[in-house]
Amino acid sequence: MAQTIEIIGSIGISLRPLLASDAEALAVIANDPSISSFVRDSFPSPYTLAHAKGFIQFAKEDAHLYCWGIFESGTLAGVISLVQQEDIYRHSAEIGYWLGSRFRGRGITTEAIGLACRYGFDQLNIVRIFAHVFENNHASQKALLKNGFVIEGIRRKGSIKNNVLLDDYLMAKLK
Repeated sequence: MAQTIEIIGSIGISLRPLLASDAEALAVIANDPSISSFVRDSFPSPYTLAHAKGFIQFAKEDAHLYCWGIFESGTLAGVISLVQQEDIYRHSAEIGYWLGSRFRGRGITTEAIGLACRYGFDQLNIVRIFAHVFENNHASQKALLKNGFVIEGIRRKGSIKNNVLLDDYLMAKLK
C-alpha cells in the first residue's frame, strides 16, 4: 500500500490523503462535467457517492498510487496523484489531477503540482514525472509549464474524448 503524508504549501494549500469522511465532498465537486471533459473516460460522470467511496478505498490500497486531496484552507478542492511506473520505467511517475470549478483561476493547481513533484523527487526517488494533456486543456498545460515541465511530444490525434479525436501533449519534468 502506498503511503502518503500531508504536505503544506505556501498559499493556504495542503495535500493530504483522502479519508472516508471526505467522500461526500468528493462526490459533490467531482460531479462536474467540466472535470470529466479533461480526464480519462474511466473517470465516472455522473460522479456518485459510491464512486467517491470506491476511489478513496482504491487510493488506500494501490501500491503504486500516491494520492492526495487538494485542500484550500481546509476545504476539499480537488485531487492530485502520482502513479509510480513499474519495471524499466520505475524511475518515472505519471501525475494526474483535477480541480473543482469554483476553485479555478487562483493558482491552486500550480501550487499542488509543485508540492506533488517535490514529494515525488525527494521522497520516492523519482527522476521523471510526466503528464498527458489534451490539446484543448490550456489551463493544465500552463500549470505544468509554470512548474518546469516541457512538451516532449505531441501525439497527433492520439486520444478520443467525447467522440472527438484530439492531439495530446506528453509533458515531463526531470529531477
